[in-house]
Amino acid sequence: MSDDWASLAPVQSWRAGHFVWPGGRTKVVLLGGLGTRTGDAERSFSGLVRYLQERGGYDPRRDVLEATYAGTEKNGVWHPSAYTPPDTRRPLIDAAEAVASCLDWYRQVLPSDTRLCVLGYSLGGVVGLDGATLAVARDRQAWHDRLGAVVTLAAPLRGCSVGALMNFAWLITADFDGLGAAGRDLDARWTDPEEQTRLERRAAFLRSSGTRVLTLVDPDDSVVRPEESLLPAPGESLNDLQLRARFSRPGSLGHGALLDDPLVWQRVFSVLGPQTQSSARPTVDPIDEELKALKARLRKEGRIR
Repeated sequence: MSDDWASLAPVQSWRAGHFVWPGGRTKVVLLGGLGTRTGDAERSFSGLVRYLQERGGYDPRRDVLEATYAGTEKNGVWHPSAYTPPDTRRPLIDAAEAVASCLDWYRQVLPSDTRLCVLGYSLGGVVGLDGATLAVARDRQAWHDRLGAVVTLAAPLRGCSVGALMNFAWLITADFDGLGAAGRDLDARWTDPEEQTRLERRAAFLRSSGTRVLTLVDPDDSVVRPEESLLPAPGESLNDLQLRARFSRPGSLGHGALLDDPLVWQRVFSVLGPQTQSSARPTVDPIDEELKALKARLRKEGRIR
């Protein structure tokens, strides 16, 4: 996108009723887990987002975005679109393609000095890492200095070792459809040594490109185990990446507790850093402009003072 100020107005998002704003140099891109739909990630990460707002100066409306598990191809160009729970059960490569497309879409509509930081929970961490790798690999020059971090929380990056128990995903999702193709892919990944090697290469590739990759897990999580979820950086120990959550979401079997723990928020913030301003010229909020126009009309009609 051109850096001309005229092109730096907020852009209508692929999400209905949302805009993508220039301004903050760091944009946080959230990905929810299995069985979620568009908008759920914001609720799942609400505690962390409040922390980033209070400690780091992030604007929840302007600096926090959401990635998607779905998209459509039009005239040879892939466009992100809203997703529903069945989309999270598709093959991992399909979800990664959608995430890569969504990240590329954000990169193109934001100023050139804006960096994206991907935060993925559970299955969202898996497709977040895969999708980010795919996006950068497709166009390294365009992504130079644009992907600041990929952070995964309780994500079965290496696959899932619970085998047939994956068919009982309703224990944590209240859905009787199981994990679908995504679950079968995770099971296959866990038992495939070559895929394990490729996964480690993905993390190394991102790190060599200047992206911080942080993988965190709760050792008391009954759904995702440490051996399934950690990709330590050189010099980083497995113990460094295991944070025992002090809170628990009822009925979650400990899965997702990391999202509610301030110690985890601090760890994530240490990777993202405080918000700073990009070179984008301050822009007018179209919603504020609509409200001003409405007030002006009501005053003219004598309905308000």
